[in-house]
Amino acid sequence: MKYKVAVATSDGKTVDSHFGHAQSFLIYEVDEESGAFEDIEERDVTSACSGGECGGKPAESAEAETAGCGGHNGAGTGSSPMDEIAKALSDVDYVLVARIGPHAIRALAKYNVTAYDIVLPIDEAIAKINDFRRKIKERKQNYKTN
Repeated sequence: MKYKVAVATSDGKTVDSHFGHAQSFLIYEVDEESGAFEDIEERDVTSACSGGECGGKPAESAEAETAGCGGHNGAGTGSSPMDEIAKALSDVDYVLVARIGPHAIRALAKYNVTAYDIVLPIDEAIAKINDFRRKIKERKQNYKTN
């Protein structure tokens, strides 16, 4: 079985970018059985946060937490930049980033996408995801047979 992983990276080698700051994600297709993976595309997104600003307010301010990076669009209605990024990644199974806030996690969860904040070389991060998937699968099979 194959699945997709989106990675926020600045150099194509390491998971090192924040979800809201990413301007693109590398999309990998992973073969669950062999653990082999390949880079299948780079998907551009409009970053939710840029230049130390988030939703038009300084990143340090309390309002910034509800404006974009960690919160919603401030009005509580419509879609936020985080929602738009989540929609663009709705066909992947996992998103790997250096950092992610609760609103972005909830936005991705609407599409059954699981996010992990992890700073590692991409190959090691994908290997960890694949190992985790295999362990869960084994536990489910052991549970069914007991």
